[in-house]
Amino acid sequence: MRATLRAGGLKTYCIAAINTIIWCIRMFNRIAFLKLCCPGDLLFTTPAVRAMKKSFPESELLYVCGEYSRFVPEHNPHITATSIMPPPFEMTGRFRTIRALASGIKALAAQKIDLVVSFHRSPALATMARLAGIKQVLGFDTSRPPATISVPFDSKAHEVKRYLKLVSAIGASGAGEELEYETSTREDEEAELLLRVSGIFGPFAAIAPGGGENPGTRMEIKRWPAAKYKEVVSYLKTKLGLQTIAVGSPQEMALADSIGADRNLAGKTTFPLLAAILKRAAIFIGNDSGPLYLASAVGTKTVGIYGPSSPDLVAPPGRAHISVINRVGCHPCYHPDKLSRGEVSCPIGTWACMLTLRTEHVVDAIGKLLLPAPDAIPQQGNVR
Repeated sequence: MRATLRAGGLKTYCIAAINTIIWCIRMFNRIAFLKLCCPGDLLFTTPAVRAMKKSFPESELLYVCGEYSRFVPEHNPHITATSIMPPPFEMTGRFRTIRALASGIKALAAQKIDLVVSFHRSPALATMARLAGIKQVLGFDTSRPPATISVPFDSKAHEVKRYLKLVSAIGASGAGEELEYETSTREDEEAELLLRVSGIFGPFAAIAPGGGENPGTRMEIKRWPAAKYKEVVSYLKTKLGLQTIAVGSPQEMALADSIGADRNLAGKTTFPLLAAILKRAAIFIGNDSGPLYLASAVGTKTVGIYGPSSPDLVAPPGRAHISVINRVGCHPCYHPDKLSRGEVSCPIGTWACMLTLRTEHVVDAIGKLLLPAPDAIPQQGNVR
């Protein structure tokens, strides 16, 4: 190694070290990804998973996550198996007792993993992986010293780009940035049946007025007012001639019912069935929440409505998406990497970013995606 340093200096040494790491990684048979929660966040990792499969086609890829989000890796064509992390890790990625730590270590050790790719910035999971006997852990530098291969954590980078940069440290690249989710034949058939039973036969738009809820966290500040969604539904029906469906969780049935869609399917679908329904929609309109990213992952055109959060960090990649954002003076007040548990409220108490976001801006975005000029190609961007 000293000869290498004398001959080519630090640059030669770094290249040699990187090549050595890549050579070692290619010998690994089982690679596991760690991202525990939540569905939208796991969808952000799918381009990195795809890049890993392209670069290491002979490796078996596993995904370790929580029960709440398991449907995402289970519908990823590149993942061989999904392992469910026991509580309390399945939501928080933190250990508070020796028993919890031991449980997490046992779960990882049972998988016989050669390399762990931790998409979390916390050192907790990287530590658990090392204690489970896993020799190589790829993670962000915020998880050192447990991570044996680390990449600088860029808090200003889009989540998809951040994860792609992470896996590029071991040579994985060149697989695009689009989110990915594959529905099954059975789910497609169930979606077709539910739509027919609901009286939806022609082109339709899907609207999710809720969202912002994950296990242990409630973020209603991400929701655009239902009255404004009702105005959008009216435009879709009267001006574009689209049928409309409202979607959401069982807890959002009343909210979904209030926007005046032709059919309210909130609470009537599982996540996998919802994906198959969104796959058939002409367009999806919703807040910064899981259904928006699920719609993008199945290839549907999407309009995302942002207020507290920044689309620069989390908007669906690709040209089939437009973000509508009201950049008031205090925007953004919410950051996905600084999430606190419990209720998340407007820090100044006005909710101005959402209350003053005008309906015509959302309508304009819908028109750009569904009614483009003959020589125009819709681009990802912001409508202000």
